[in-house]
Parts: sequence; C-alpha cells; structure tokens
Amino acid sequence: MAVVAYHLTWTCYGQWLPGDERGYVDREHRTPGTPYAEWDPRAVSAAANAMREAPCWLGDPERRLAAEGIRSACAKQRWGLLALNVQPDHVHALVEAQGVTGKHAMRVLKAFATRELRAASPSRRQWWTKGGKVELVQNGTHIATVARYVAHQRFDAVP
Repeated sequence: MAVVAYHLTWTCYGQWLPGDERGYVDREHRTPGTPYAEWDPRAVSAAANAMREAPCWLGDPERRLAAEGIRSACAKQRWGLLALNVQPDHVHALVEAQGVTGKHAMRVLKAFATRELRAASPSRRQWWTKGGKVELVQNGTHIATVARYVAHQRFDAVP
C-alpha cells in the first residue's frame, strides 16, 4: 500500500480573518490551485467585530501543550506523525492517517490540542479558526519535502 499523508495547516483564532490583505478563501475562491480572494477591508472589519474573544497567540507553554495533544491524538489513532510545528499563530502537521479523510484527521488533532489547552486555560473558549488547509501528499519524495518545510518554519513577528 502506498504511503498517504496529509499536510494539515490551521490558524489560531482571529489570526487570518475573511478579507485579510494576505488573501483569503471564500465560497468563490476555495478550489485548490485557485488564487485567494482579494483584500476586503469591510470584510476584515465585520469579521473582527463578530469575534467572541481576542485573537489567540500561543506562547511557548501553549505551543508545548498543543503539540502534546497532537502527539497524543496520533498515538491513540495509530497515525504516524511525520512532522509537527506549532507556531504562535498557526500549526503545521504532516500525518500518515490511513483510512480517514484529511478533514477528519484535522478535526481530531485540533480536538486533542484543544483539550490540553483548555485544561491549562479554561477561560479561553476559541483556540482555532474553523477549518484549515488539507493537502494530500502521496509519494516519498514529496513527503520528505513537506516534512522539511514543516520542520523549518520560523516565526519572526512579535504579537
């Protein structure tokens, strides 16, 4: 059986709002390979006003807890965690998860990470944005390339 892995990426709550100047995904711009929707200041403002909590930034303790939850999820599901990088504003995970969709794998990883984070900070309710990006990775060379990409992510901005 060929190795199938998913490169999963999701952002922390409030870190990439609809209308964002970096581009964003909406109903008309969600097909893989198509460009993002363009910057829309009114959409950003509306999304910011609709937020229930302040944007989430993960400090080092929270990053460790999220990683611990993700590792625990992979162990419990018997999935191979090929690479993981929890940043202050987003998460990259490369997971070998046979027999499930990438969306399902992402939901499970987010749930386990959330459980760890809520145990330490029960007052915060929203840790992640809804959904995320799922990329199917099918061959060994591509898996190795994505694993290097995930491992070498750096965060330079200061919240």
